[in-house]
Amino acid sequence: MKTYFAIAKLWLVLLLFSEVNVYAQQGWMLGIAPSLEMNEQLLGINGRIYYGPNDHFCFGPEVTFFPYQEINEEYELSLTELNLNTHYIFELTHKLGIYPLAGLNYSIEKERLINQNTQTKEENEFGLNYGFGAHYNLKKLFAFIEFKGVAGKLNDEFISAGVIFSIFRKTQKQPH
Repeated sequence: MKTYFAIAKLWLVLLLFSEVNVYAQQGWMLGIAPSLEMNEQLLGINGRIYYGPNDHFCFGPEVTFFPYQEINEEYELSLTELNLNTHYIFELTHKLGIYPLAGLNYSIEKERLINQNTQTKEENEFGLNYGFGAHYNLKKLFAFIEFKGVAGKLNDEFISAGVIFSIFRKTQKQPH
């Protein structure tokens, strides 16, 4: 439980003390979000770094970590998701955008016995990501909510809600 409070504090500090300006999705962006794994109801943290070459398209790697959590009275489960995703953003208004999500996934799933604290099983598999999301421009950052599914041997579904900060904004070259 201490891990979740530390993660929540970090998220709030980033949100409250950010002095970064966001005007569009162009350039480099850094995001953080709590995440819910829907099959076993695991809670975790998602981090992402994206690059947007224009206002509509962005892509980049993501890592989502779910520390060991009880799934029944005998077992605990830990999950790490490594992803490379792309979004195409449809701006509905100057503040609200929606997007489909597609990408590649590598899942690392570990089980262990609660009483013995020993690992009993580990699975590592590749899969394909699919999903959709929405973001809302709050001037200094984007708030987002996203559904992501993984198709493959380790099928799974996730919901993440967090913030994205612009860290390096793409600048337009000025004509001479």
